[in-house]
Amino acid sequence: MFQHKKRFLWLPLSLMLLLSACGNKSDLEVYQDSMNKIYQEIITTSTSINGIDATSADAVDTLLAELDTMNASFQTLAAIEVPEEFSSCESLADDAATYMSESVDLYHQAFADGNYQADLGSQAKSKYETAMLHIKYIGDLLMGNVPEGDGVTVSYN
Repeated sequence: MFQHKKRFLWLPLSLMLLLSACGNKSDLEVYQDSMNKIYQEIITTSTSINGIDATSADAVDTLLAELDTMNASFQTLAAIEVPEEFSSCESLADDAATYMSESVDLYHQAFADGNYQADLGSQAKSKYETAMLHIKYIGDLLMGNVPEGDGVTVSYN
């Protein structure tokens, strides 16, 4: 009789563990889907930026509009709830969003007077590259790779 009670207790406990594991998988799937969507947005916007004809009359306005779109994608990235398994991606996403926001602000300032201010443009480009590097690091982590590069510190908890 006691063995039967153990089985009956084990079955609900097993189901609860299975359902909670499915919940975690669902969280991971939602995170992965969100990250894929944002990554595609970033690629699309980056492609648009690279395709701007620098000699066209509206090149600056188009560039700034595309950068605003890119910034919105980065802000969305930072707002995504990160599953515990990828907790290290959260600070990278927040930092990437900050760098992109600062970059876009600097680009707007660099073109504000109708005369390009190279010093602001240089700062903007540097922050843009740092934001994109953070995206690369997030991708590395999501693919199970250890990010590498100058200033990268990896710690195992």
